[in-house]
Amino acid sequence: MLTLKKLQQFKEYIESGAFFEDFDQRPADGQAEMLDMLEVLFEICEIADQKLTEHFYRRLRGEDQANQQEAQQDQEKD
Repeated sequence: MLTLKKLQQFKEYIESGAFFEDFDQRPADGQAEMLDMLEVLFEICEIADQKLTEHFYRRLRGEDQANQQEAQQDQEKD
């Protein structure tokens, strides 16, 4: 699992310009790997945005509570 500390370190790595310094020092295949890493990061952000939005919209609409109450009632019947 990725930790908050590692994410913050990566953020600082990009903000400081060290990412681009390292990028410029790498051969073409190393640069491609770094770009692939960023692409995966962007994909993760898109998935997280989608899943978190779905989760919190369900909660705001009360669907989450309704589903929990239905499950609890079904368990009580058994």
